[in-house]
Amino acid sequence: MIKKQLARYRTALGIIGVILLMASTFSYAMFQGGFVSWFLFYSVVPLALYTFFIFIVPLSRLTVERHIEKNTFIAGERVEVKVTVKSRIPLPLFYLVVYDHLPKRFAQFTREKEPEYQNQAKALLFPLFRKSASYSYVIDPIPRGIHTFQSVTVETGDLFGFLAKSTEIPLEKSIQVYPRTQPLSGWNMFDTHPSGVKKIGKQAQQDFTSAVSIRDYTPGDKLSWLHWKATARSNKLVTKVFETQRNDDFLVFLDGSHPGFQRNGQEMFERAVSLGASLLKHAVSSGTTVEFHTVANQHTKLTFQSGQNFEAKWMHHLARIEPDTSSSLTGVLKHEVHEMGKGVSVLIITSDLSDSFIHTIERMAANKIQTMFFYMMNKKILTSEEQYVITRLRARNIVVYPVNMDDFSEVVKAGAQNATSS
Repeated sequence: MIKKQLARYRTALGIIGVILLMASTFSYAMFQGGFVSWFLFYSVVPLALYTFFIFIVPLSRLTVERHIEKNTFIAGERVEVKVTVKSRIPLPLFYLVVYDHLPKRFAQFTREKEPEYQNQAKALLFPLFRKSASYSYVIDPIPRGIHTFQSVTVETGDLFGFLAKSTEIPLEKSIQVYPRTQPLSGWNMFDTHPSGVKKIGKQAQQDFTSAVSIRDYTPGDKLSWLHWKATARSNKLVTKVFETQRNDDFLVFLDGSHPGFQRNGQEMFERAVSLGASLLKHAVSSGTTVEFHTVANQHTKLTFQSGQNFEAKWMHHLARIEPDTSSSLTGVLKHEVHEMGKGVSVLIITSDLSDSFIHTIERMAANKIQTMFFYMMNKKILTSEEQYVITRLRARNIVVYPVNMDDFSEVVKAGAQNATSS
């Protein structure tokens, strides 16, 4: 309490202290006389003048720049941040303490680039008569999310510690950090399930408005399919060949509502988000339509089609998502299951093994909804209870992928082997 009150009146007390110091040394020189007393007085004068200069100079006239190479990153990358303090005229500032206020999740990943006179994003600079001074720090690895830098604090003071001044300079900048994706090499989720069950799926459809080539007429072709100009040129019946459009329907559910994601820290949830992004990228690049659901503080539904660049949209959404128990995956599935047709494939990413969730996906499987369950493990080895539930689900033709590593290609391979062997 006393420290806070002293800090509040530190400037006034500092000025009074400097005046008393000047007065005492001057009085000592006047009464004592001699070289030593006057030398002491003249030694104090420049230091006192510097203190008064610090008192009158407005730190708000300083400009601060924060340089970050780009605005968009991938989780796990190394990011270097450079902070520069500038002045239009050279100022005789002996030192500056500069502190870049970090987003709250950056503290544990931040380290100084130069260890001398620096602690993470806080540095002690000695500008003296230079117009600018700078320092750098590194965020490694950078975590997923949309992060906003708010301001930079600049502090200085006199050599005696009588006076200290600081100002907070607004310097807002946001960067987006997308989840890291992995190629799911060797995994085809569109033709056959790892359990050996043939994917039912919707039949392929033809786009009768888009002819891509021609062929000879065969019995059974409709007259509307005939290419009359090519028929006239070749003196034989020629039929249009239309573009075949695949009509696989995939629904991906990313669960951020399970309390396990909050109890076991951020690592497991980050793995789930990265897996969701990898599945989306794999599905869209394979030429299918994907309906993507995220369940956290609210239920969000997005639809993506092949041939269109939606990656930035879903990456931005996944950069923002955080675990939250406001919604319920089981409740969302019960609501959405009424709109799912037979043959649709549902991919679920969650750490939930509750009875209500298990019963829900078992009912989905009974209704011919092909279900793939990516179980986010909080340990490296399955417990006996987890093994029992997974065996029970696989017996009902539900494909289960236990996820306990960051290499998703190995996860889907291991899941395929376990499903086939069971």
